[in-house]
Amino acid sequence: MHKLLERQLHKATSAQGSADLTRLLESVNGTYEASDSERRLRDRALDILQQELEEVHRRIRQEADARFNVVMDNVGEAVVIIDQNGIVEQFNKAAERIFGYSFDEVKGRNVTMLMRDEEAATHDQKIMSFLGSGEARIIGHGRETIAKRKNGEIFPIDLAVGEVGTGSNRRFLGTIRDISQRKRTEIELRQSEGRFRDLAGSASDWFWETDEDYKITFVSERIGGILGVRPVEVLGHDYFELGLGDDDPELAVQHRSDIDAHLPFRDLVFHVGPVVGKDSKVVRISGLPIFDGDGRFIGYRGLGADITREVEAEARARQAQQQLADAIESIIDGIAVFGPDDRMMACNSEYRRFFGLAEETIETGMTFEQILVSGAFKKIVNYGPSGYEDWLISRLKHHREATGVPFLTNTVDGRWVSTRVYRTSEGGVVCVRTDITQMKMREQELEALRRRYELILDAADEGIVGLDNHGHITFANRVAGQLIGISPDKMIGRCFIALVQPFSFSGETCLEPESAISQTFKSGTSHKAEDELFWRSDETNFHAEYLAAPIFEDDSVAGVVVVFRDVTLKLAFERALSDHQHLLEQQVEERTAKLTDEVLERTRTEAALRESQSRLKDITDNLFESILVISESGHVVFANKSAKKMLSGDNLMEEFEGCHADELFTLKRDERGTPFEVSPWHFVIASAVTLRDDDAVFVTPLGLTLSVAYACSPLIEDKKRRSAILSFRDITALKAAQREALHASRLASVGELAAGIAHEINTPIQYIGDNLRFIGDALKDISPLLQSARELAKLATGHPDCSSVTREFLELTEKADLDYLI
Repeated sequence: MHKLLERQLHKATSAQGSADLTRLLESVNGTYEASDSERRLRDRALDILQQELEEVHRRIRQEADARFNVVMDNVGEAVVIIDQNGIVEQFNKAAERIFGYSFDEVKGRNVTMLMRDEEAATHDQKIMSFLGSGEARIIGHGRETIAKRKNGEIFPIDLAVGEVGTGSNRRFLGTIRDISQRKRTEIELRQSEGRFRDLAGSASDWFWETDEDYKITFVSERIGGILGVRPVEVLGHDYFELGLGDDDPELAVQHRSDIDAHLPFRDLVFHVGPVVGKDSKVVRISGLPIFDGDGRFIGYRGLGADITREVEAEARARQAQQQLADAIESIIDGIAVFGPDDRMMACNSEYRRFFGLAEETIETGMTFEQILVSGAFKKIVNYGPSGYEDWLISRLKHHREATGVPFLTNTVDGRWVSTRVYRTSEGGVVCVRTDITQMKMREQELEALRRRYELILDAADEGIVGLDNHGHITFANRVAGQLIGISPDKMIGRCFIALVQPFSFSGETCLEPESAISQTFKSGTSHKAEDELFWRSDETNFHAEYLAAPIFEDDSVAGVVVVFRDVTLKLAFERALSDHQHLLEQQVEERTAKLTDEVLERTRTEAALRESQSRLKDITDNLFESILVISESGHVVFANKSAKKMLSGDNLMEEFEGCHADELFTLKRDERGTPFEVSPWHFVIASAVTLRDDDAVFVTPLGLTLSVAYACSPLIEDKKRRSAILSFRDITALKAAQREALHASRLASVGELAAGIAHEINTPIQYIGDNLRFIGDALKDISPLLQSARELAKLATGHPDCSSVTREFLELTEKADLDYLI
């Protein structure tokens, strides 16, 4: 029995030994209540203790987590903690900086997002293999691998992996260090070492070191290829023993003094081996003294180089310079060479001879500006009205620009000198002075000749242009400019086809394959175009015919002369004649063909005066008009083929030049000839005016009477009127054609008048007939109606109410005589 129950039973038992059941039950009940109260107090105490323990545990865990996070965020390396499934649980600040992700972006995601595709594909399998076998291949071992940032950049890392915790909740901690900079440094170091090795191996110099006694202690391998000895063979020797000072004792003494004073030296040159021969070497050394940390001299370190080729090159350069001086002296032109500092380095005697008596003052070493201001040019240059100072400025500018453009100088003795200045690759200049006096005189003669023939061409009534072998205009006369609407000087150099036929020009070539100009270039014979549409500069057009004649140089076609004229009126006139009379058109065509034959015959003659004279004479011989040049004395100094043929008729005279004009022809006035002294030609020479007459008559000594249209202009030579240019053409056929056209026009006018009168008569007659037909057609419809009305009236006559009306109707119809009208 429980002791408590025994005590309670004892208290409930009376002295007589009987038990008081009620008392016993109250005692037991009180005991139970006390026990329950105690149990409740104990349970409450346990609950409070449990809560306090949990609170302490929570605080301890929070403090631990806080300390862990502080440690994690302050660690210099990236720390990543994952669970056994590879899911990221921790990601410190360093990891965020390295990978570019925030903790929230990686938390709960697989760590393979931080790996390359190659490593990510096998990572989970490696974890499962470790958890199953416990064999660690990565854990506990540091290694280098590759990771991937948020932006996709791949970079090298140093990775160390360790396990955190055991049992079922296993985690892994990875420590990551970004080693990109270290890798770049290693690569740069290897590249630098490689470059140094390559530089040392490929350098033409050698490296050397000596001890404090100037004995060589180190030399690079390059010395073997230069001196032909192994590097070990020169160790323990100094440069004096290798030849320094053998050919220059003073150099050896000076160098010995420098090394005794521990001074640096530079570019020390001496021979090694024999002075001459293939084994002779010239070397150059430079060195710096070396001191240890205590400032004690321990030797020299420096470079050596083989300069044998440089020394030989300098010798060859001196020889070449002498050869250049000899070559310059042998040139007939004046030559002077100026250095980069503009000082004269050399010149030949021809250059000095230009200065005459002042040539002694020109010395090597003077700048060109000093030569200019010395006054050497002042006595020999004809500097003109601009003044000597302006001439000096222009000449100095030309010298400094050195473009190669000639600078012309006229001397006081009448010579012309062309000076060209060229820039050399070293920055200096070469001045070339050439006497061009003879060439200048020829140019002046050719210019005078050109002006003379330009006047001849300008006196022609046709447009004349010259083309080169590319189809570009080389010259054009006044009439050509007037026809196209562009001044002749602006036509030079332009494509002729593009100028006159811009809308059909293909743009590929200025020589259209099927044109008469191209055929002339190909065949070397003249070709004619009858009707071409030419355009003016104002975009109006005109019909033109032209003749293309070749210009020969050295038996080959070098160009073409195109003679063209406006035939718009001519074509209109021909079309009008063709409408009235076919015979006249046939005659015009025959005459055109005849004129073409005459032009072709005329162009076959060529003169051989000079190349330029021949070219211009070919042009005049191909003109449609006859050309004469008459001097102030009345003599003919020039006559083209057409003039000779026209004035001499069938008795063709070859020698017109030198004959007096009156011996060849006279102008007919008042039924008699006009001698030269009172002729228009003499008046043109005297007054310098141009005369024209579109209906004149020439009479020849042979009795020929020529109907002509002429133009006479003065020819000015050397600013004096010395002759007149007379151009004329036969207008006999034109006048006949005009008479025939006038007759045809009158006949056409009579026909038109008769047709008009007939038209005026026919018009009213036709009008009346049309109206009568209309009335007849209308009355045909009325006749049946009238007949029906009469019958109806007869039927109504018997009716008493209608008898009077019907009688009146019948009387009126009889009186109107409608049957006659119908």
